[in-house]
Amino acid sequence: QPRYAAGDENRHGTRCAGEVAAAANNRICGAGVAYNARVGGVRMLDGPITDVVEAQSLSLRPQHIHIYSASWGPEDDGKTVDGPGVLAAEAF
Repeated sequence: QPRYAAGDENRHGTRCAGEVAAAANNRICGAGVAYNARVGGVRMLDGPITDVVEAQSLSLRPQHIHIYSASWGPEDDGKTVDGPGVLAAEAF
């Protein structure tokens, strides 16, 4: 359930899922890169982001989830370089 409100946006995951699983031959726009895929969402960026939150999200139901997409990161100010914490790295 994306939000598009200025200053309170939460839409990145929905857009990424659309690029992955958009239906082929839909007469609306292009097909997703994995157009037969099924997608689900885990809301993890809607509050404080900690190493524990990232690790729990990345290890959710591995018996059912084949591919995780982790396309979040620090704000790009040209100086900040960050990576996963200890627990998130272990989850990967």
